[in-house]
Amino acid sequence: MRRLIPAILALSLSAAPASAQAVRAPGVSQEDSRQIVDISTPPWNSVARVQTNIGGKCTGTVIGPRLVLTAAHCLYNPRTRRLLEAGSLHVLLGYERGEYKTHLTVERMHVPSSYDGTRPGFSGRFDWALLRLSDVAPVPALAPAPRAAAQGDVVALAGFSQDRVHLLMADRDCAVVGQATHPDAGMVLVYHNCSASRGTSGGPLLVRMGTEWRVGGVNIAIVQQSVNLALWPDGLDAAIRTLSSP
Repeated sequence: MRRLIPAILALSLSAAPASAQAVRAPGVSQEDSRQIVDISTPPWNSVARVQTNIGGKCTGTVIGPRLVLTAAHCLYNPRTRRLLEAGSLHVLLGYERGEYKTHLTVERMHVPSSYDGTRPGFSGRFDWALLRLSDVAPVPALAPAPRAAAQGDVVALAGFSQDRVHLLMADRDCAVVGQATHPDAGMVLVYHNCSASRGTSGGPLLVRMGTEWRVGGVNIAIVQQSVNLALWPDGLDAAIRTLSSP
């Protein structure tokens, strides 16, 4: 598992320039089953577009009234070799074709202290972030599942992929194909075969529990053309408590 991480994060899922796009984007399987979803209906209305002042574009999920879960590498500035300030981040809800229903800024954020953007291989297991919004998000929260999505689980993945960057797309016909727990951290790596290209970083790996969708992981990287990687964050509960306080 340790040998896999440097390779996969070389293909992290932050949005790439249009010139890098191919006919079939990296991470999208030949049997691409993604579909455009209705951004006004659950659970898709809880999936946000996360943007930065330096042009970065990723995906996030509303998991609390003022909380959005995303990937840490989306917030990293390679020029300064530091994380961006919370005030330079923007969360757009109901985003479609350049328009959106709600724009919220970020007033605070939590990134694991062990995350280091200069060491993407090492930092893969810490690649998540929680954002506290400037106001209450006017959409339902998608609660984290009680556990990471497990091998064999039927899952769905939503995000703003590089090949359809202005539309929210979801692959609802996929499954978890492997899982690994890092011995030095409580996080879980979740390998799945949902089609997901750059731009879907931070997007939710959704698990159906009864009549509800729950977040079973945060999408972070491409492993190979038809296998992608999500992360079950270690320390998420504590971060939720901290950022939920005034």
